[in-house]
Order: sequence, then structure tokens, then C-alpha cells
Amino acid sequence: MHPSVENRFYDLLGRKLTGEIQAPELEELESILQQNPELQFFYNELLAHSTEVSDLPDIETAWLKHRSKMFHPSLSAVETAEVITLPGRYFWVKRTLAWALVAASAILIVGVTWQFFKRNKPAGNRQTIVTTDSHKGSRSTMTLPDGSIVRLNAKSKVSYGEGFGKTTREVFLTGEAYFEVTHNAAIPFIVHTDEADIKVLGTKFNVRNYSNEHRMEAALLTGSIELTLHASTQRKILLKPSDKIIVKQAAAGDEVVIPAAGDKKVELTSIKVQDSVIVETSWLNDKMAFVDKPFSEIALDLERQFDVNIEFKNNAVSSYKYTGVYDEENAEDILKILQMIKPFQYTLNNKQITIY
Repeated sequence: MHPSVENRFYDLLGRKLTGEIQAPELEELESILQQNPELQFFYNELLAHSTEVSDLPDIETAWLKHRSKMFHPSLSAVETAEVITLPGRYFWVKRTLAWALVAASAILIVGVTWQFFKRNKPAGNRQTIVTTDSHKGSRSTMTLPDGSIVRLNAKSKVSYGEGFGKTTREVFLTGEAYFEVTHNAAIPFIVHTDEADIKVLGTKFNVRNYSNEHRMEAALLTGSIELTLHASTQRKILLKPSDKIIVKQAAAGDEVVIPAAGDKKVELTSIKVQDSVIVETSWLNDKMAFVDKPFSEIALDLERQFDVNIEFKNNAVSSYKYTGVYDEENAEDILKILQMIKPFQYTLNNKQITIY
């Protein structure tokens, strides 16, 4: 990782913690995290403990009490900036007391989790990150060092440390993947996503974690998995075969709770079957399966699978919903079938599709 990228990450993280980050900067931060699993790990651990501030009765007093221990002693209590130390880097953040105290508390946690990337490495060497990805219009299959099999859907990426399988089995997923995990009761298998961590011993399940969909989905076929939500780390959600969970991206300050009636952020449902095809894993058999799925979301699937760009000029058309199973031949063939079900027009110019 280039030092300038890491420095930029800490700068953007500081702005996010103080609530000053702008939309373009947030997109830049997400891009950096997707391309650098080490930073994604630190980011997840830091935000996972951000809710702890609500339990502190006096933020101002607590901050002043810990300031001299956590920060440079020459800074006075009335200064408007503090230095927060993370492994090997420093960055300045505007002093917002709630966030500053959370960050100070998280430093110890981040310091410990840093060891994930140093296990089984000689002193002085940096952990190597192994990454396998699939681009638009392609898929790939990989076998992890422990024998577990990962099948990547289009525009997806899995990363893990080179010490994988020795003392830990942790991977980071961006996009969609189907896992067949080798059983090892001594070393649980953990999949890190944007919204939750998924812990298993040995099982088969599908995880969907595309950043532009603003949600994470996990569908369990066999075995069992345990989810820990980043926004509520004290609570665990257990899934049994045929269960499916959808975790929507929460806005800053929102509280995420265990699935319950009326909860709009976490939905516990079941795997869907359409025309004898499991919808969540239909892509493994080169099919696209939908159940009451909006056209706007189908378009994202078509873009990834066939390496095209789709633009809607009619909002009413983008909200059409479709149900069915389609062979993956090419984007235009699927569009023609959808067009027969509900009317719309489109133009195709090279890889640009415009829908009216």
C-alpha cells in the first residue's frame, strides 16, 4: 500500500469521526476501504465500538481524565484539536468530545486487531494480503489454504492474510460469493462484510455485499452461521438452514436492533425458490432469478454480469418489478424478455444501454 493512500485514509477517517466528511469524500473513503482490506479491518473495529459513547454519563469529564494518558501531554484542555494515535500513523481531528472519546477507547482494540495481520510473520516483516477478484462480466473459483472453496460472482473480491488457516480463518468480502467451508471446530471461519461479520465452523452459504446496493445479505443452505452486526456488537444473530438475513446500511446515529416486528434495518426471512431454482444461488448455475425485484436492482445485476452501463430515463420504468428465472446469455436477450412482460423502450450503443 502506498503511504499516500494510507495517509489519505486516516485523514478521511478523522473527518468521518467528526461528522465533517462530504459525500465525495465518503465515496473516496469507501473506495480506499474496498481496495485495502487491512484498512477495512481497522475501520470496522473502530466503528464497531462507536456506540459505547452513549453509555458514558459525563463525556466531558471522561475526556479530560483520559486526555493526558492517550494524547500528547503538551496539549491543553481548551485546545480545539487533539492527536489520536493509530498503529504507525497520526492524524488530527477536530475535537468533538463524543467521537474523540470513542476513538480513544478504540485505540486499544485497534492495536490488538492489528495483530491479525502480523500472526505467523517474522519480526520486522509485514503481513502479506492475498486477494482474488473477478471483474465485470466474469466469475472465478478459488480454494483457500484450509481447503474451503469460494466462488466469486462478477465484480467481487475476497482478501485474506497469508497466515490464513494457521491460527485464524478470516476473509474480507466485497461483492458476492458462495462459500463451502471446511469444518474446523478449533478455528472458526469468519467473513467480514460492510455491515456484519459472519462466523461459521463448516457450512455452505451465500453472501452478497455490493457497496452500491447499501445492504448485506446472507443466505444459509446447510450448517449454521452466527452474525455480529457492526452497529450492535453485543448482539448475535443465529441462522439455521434456509434462513436469510438482510442488513441494510444504517445512517449515522441510527440504532440497529435484532430482527423484530417493524424493524426496517434488519430483516430475517427465508431463501426463495422460483421455478425449482434457489434465487440466492441461481448465479452458480448461470441463471438470473428474481422474485418481485425492482428493475433498478436488476439493472445492477446486468451491469456486473455483462459489463455494460445502464441508465434509466423513466423513473416509473425503473420501479417495475419482475419475477422469473432467466438464462444468462446476454443483457439484450434478458431485456427483450422483460420488455414483453412490461412495456418499455431501450437503446443499445456499444456497452451503453439507455432505458425509456
